Amino acid sequence: MSKPSSFSTICTCNCAFELIGLLLSLSIYHTNENIYILCDSKTRDIINNMTPQPRMKINWYVELDKYSGLDRQSMVAKGIWSDFQMAKANIIKYAINKEKDTLFLDSDIIITNVINGIDNTKEIGVSPQYIKKKYLLETGYYNGGMLWTKNKNVPVKWIEYTKNSRYFDQASIDDLVNEYENFKFGENYNLQCWRYLLSNEPKETIASYITSKPRDKLYYKSEPLKFIHTHFLDPRFKEFNLIILNHLQKANMYKILAIIYRIINNKWLIKIPKQPLNGIAFHKNDSFREIPIMLKNKNKDVDISFHPQSIHCWLEPNILLYDRPTVEWCNNELNSASLLLLGNGSVDIEGKIMSNKYSKLIVKPWIFWPRKPMLLEKLLTSHNLLSYIERSVESIFIGNIENNVQDKYRSNNNFTKHNWNEVISEYHCTKGTKHLFSHEEYLLKIRGAKYGLCLRGYGSKCHREVELMAWGTVPIITPDVNISSYMEPLIENIHYVYAENPEQLSEKIKLINENKWKEMSTSCHKWYMKNVHSSNCWNNMISEILYK
Repeated sequence: MSKPSSFSTICTCNCAFELIGLLLSLSIYHTNENIYILCDSKTRDIINNMTPQPRMKINWYVELDKYSGLDRQSMVAKGIWSDFQMAKANIIKYAINKEKDTLFLDSDIIITNVINGIDNTKEIGVSPQYIKKKYLLETGYYNGGMLWTKNKNVPVKWIEYTKNSRYFDQASIDDLVNEYENFKFGENYNLQCWRYLLSNEPKETIASYITSKPRDKLYYKSEPLKFIHTHFLDPRFKEFNLIILNHLQKANMYKILAIIYRIINNKWLIKIPKQPLNGIAFHKNDSFREIPIMLKNKNKDVDISFHPQSIHCWLEPNILLYDRPTVEWCNNELNSASLLLLGNGSVDIEGKIMSNKYSKLIVKPWIFWPRKPMLLEKLLTSHNLLSYIERSVESIFIGNIENNVQDKYRSNNNFTKHNWNEVISEYHCTKGTKHLFSHEEYLLKIRGAKYGLCLRGYGSKCHREVELMAWGTVPIITPDVNISSYMEPLIENIHYVYAENPEQLSEKIKLINENKWKEMSTSCHKWYMKNVHSSNCWNNMISEILYK
């Protein structure tokens, strides 16, 4: 048994939101493999503008514009439903002319495992419906949403048999089975909502066959479930869909869950707590919480909503975007998360605390962000990056001490044992909530320096690191500042200079000439633009979630 050489499908714009689900889920388990798509112009445009782009080799055939905007009921009324369905045979023709074989899949399918059940010694592979006989006699023994073949004559015969079929394109597959040597896909393939509703067995029995294991996968009768075939927006299938969603959550299959909710909402949805909230839940709605607003403005398929109950940010349905500085904000909501993206802190320290306390939780590194992302991006638009010569200040630190934790790491006391102010050209460290400079003044001042000192804040990351890199100002990383827990970790001597103490810093900076500084400055700015700037960070982040 082996994988298919290629995949094929058809779609018009009415169902493009479901095709997105097929492509994204398929690309997780069959990355960079060929898929042939017969569609209308609008569908191709929707797919070409989605985020992220599916990691599939897509071969487009835009020939269905005359069906664009028509649903099944309309096409049946016009007598063109069978003609439309025979686009399946046509796309199989296109695929088989270029590939050894192809597996046709309906666009309302979500892949949940590698498809590797192909018997290449046969001519066709078909999917039994596993429903009551009276329905089989009416609609055919095999589902029309899944057909594998390696024979170029099969799509021609499918079109011919459909002309006299008792049930459109589906019952005519019975004739193909009678003519060609075939194999049948097992019950763990093509789990349809109709099997749940119309089987000889009770719904409860079918549901009992579907099982899952934490941090694993879904099973059907103890075999890995390969894919599900359902409409997530059809109220008739709500009960079946809920069973699937619950198992996906139990198995921590957060990638597939996120894709399904992309279908349900027709967009990626980021949820933010609705402020003002009292106590520990209070937030000024700055820092990360400005970013989703910018992401919505930059990406047509990203939206935001305000969560009236949660104190955390979420990517629907259960990816927790943890934007707090420490574990103090961990609460029982973490029990419902399959994945937690950790902004501040370290996956090796705070991440382990979280995963030990919440056993099902997967913790992965995330990005960090400026204190005021909107302001910084506005200034980046109106102010160019400065060259080495244009930067009049060699090194700078502008910071504040507002709590005991910051005092521990930033004061010249017995804990730090370092007088960084003696080696930093421009050093400002104030105490209290009143700042020496406005935030715009602060950002423009760090723009004018070659290097910027980074001292730990309340969490082990600080907004300062990414703010410096935005301007191409090379960060000076000191002990206790976390630079490893990023989706794209920072690299010493490429993105930053590391110094244990002021004396070591002085020696290291002497060894960095203008050309080396330029290389590091450029690397810093590129890292910021890719990972943090709202033009790119969403696509980078969702790609990391789905594909890493």
